[in-house]
Amino acid sequence: MSRGESTSPPVIIGGGMAGIAAAVALAERGLRPVLLESRPYLGGRVRSFIHAGTGDEIDNGQHLMMGCYRSTFRLLETLGTRGLVAIDPTLRVEFRDADGSVDILSAPTSLPSPLDVLTGMLRLKKLSVAERLALARLGARLAISSPMERETVSVYLRRLGQSERACARLWDPIVIATLNTPPGIASARLFATVMRRAFLGRGDDSHLAFPLTGLSRLIEPAERYITERGGRVITGATVERVQGEAGAFRIRLKDDEMLATGHLIVAVPARAIPRIMGDIPVAIAAAGEALASAPIVSLYLWYDTPLAHLPKFAALIGTNVQWMFNRRRITGERNDRHPGLLSCTISAAFEESAAVGEDIAVMADRELRGAFPEIGPARLLDTLVIKEKHATFAATPDAEALRPTARTALPGLYLAGDWTATSLPATIEGAAQSGYAAADSLLADIG
Repeated sequence: MSRGESTSPPVIIGGGMAGIAAAVALAERGLRPVLLESRPYLGGRVRSFIHAGTGDEIDNGQHLMMGCYRSTFRLLETLGTRGLVAIDPTLRVEFRDADGSVDILSAPTSLPSPLDVLTGMLRLKKLSVAERLALARLGARLAISSPMERETVSVYLRRLGQSERACARLWDPIVIATLNTPPGIASARLFATVMRRAFLGRGDDSHLAFPLTGLSRLIEPAERYITERGGRVITGATVERVQGEAGAFRIRLKDDEMLATGHLIVAVPARAIPRIMGDIPVAIAAAGEALASAPIVSLYLWYDTPLAHLPKFAALIGTNVQWMFNRRRITGERNDRHPGLLSCTISAAFEESAAVGEDIAVMADRELRGAFPEIGPARLLDTLVIKEKHATFAATPDAEALRPTARTALPGLYLAGDWTATSLPATIEGAAQSGYAAADSLLADIG
């Protein structure tokens, strides 16, 4: 390693949530990081844009946060945007069947966590007393033991006495929403970790948190924060190849510009690793190539009435659409030409991602009208369907064995991204946590 490379600023490849968290953490410590992003904007999948047909600012996909998102909130506090996310004062989730019937999980505020969540589960009316007691027993079991290493969620839940109806009405929607993987192939250990952190934590860990504005605004100050501390942010910078060995890395950009550094954080999606890291003799290229991906379909539906009488958020049971978000109630924004705005998600959308967008929108409108008779005669004005075929990694037991840690076998080379070994699924929190982990490893190595 040359002296110039050993003293050069660290470079982060990838300006998504993971890369931003890493760069902000290093800038905070005065290391003047260089953040490279191939797109003309930062944020990756944490992005919003103006919808041309309606003028609304919408996200590239609906993201739901929770009170336990500590790394995310740490980053937002640093950037000064923490106030743009509101944590609900209590946990309340409305479940709507396809015929419009309602069940509600409501955690009492008078009880400490996790007793509040367990009590909320006991209040579910569409499960028998025996099924509700089994829910509580599972909660207690999660607190003291872990699933077996290769166990799937479905096998784990059945082994612990969860009925088919309890899985269909509660566990399956949670698994698919958090892991973006069907319960039959999803990792039980990852599921258990999520449940412990979210529902068996402390304080408001289990409470839902809603961004009050477009996602891009949450990370908008990142570039200024980094550059004011001597760092650089280069957007539109496509990395062609990374070459080098321990502590001496050269990054070749598409315009043939070369950057050299002794410390490199790679924070790109797993599937991009083999392309840019092919010359680096470490196992991460193989790991990135082996991780399968899972799709998400997000929908936006605009109506000619405000729909203020619909809940802010609800889970749908027995439908293709899994979750509904009443955007006008969440953000408080108005649009007189398009008063009502509902966003929906279909996770693990392997079939839907191959369907025609118009057909998906028609199906979603039909299912929403069945689940929410309150929509009544409201007329559908406009729709938008967003397909992310590689939204996340498929959270299977095989994937858990492949996910690499932040520190690699090659000194000076670190990994970040929601696909790395965070013990979390592919979420905003997992991405932010991975960025901080990579930065912490780098800082520890340079003393």
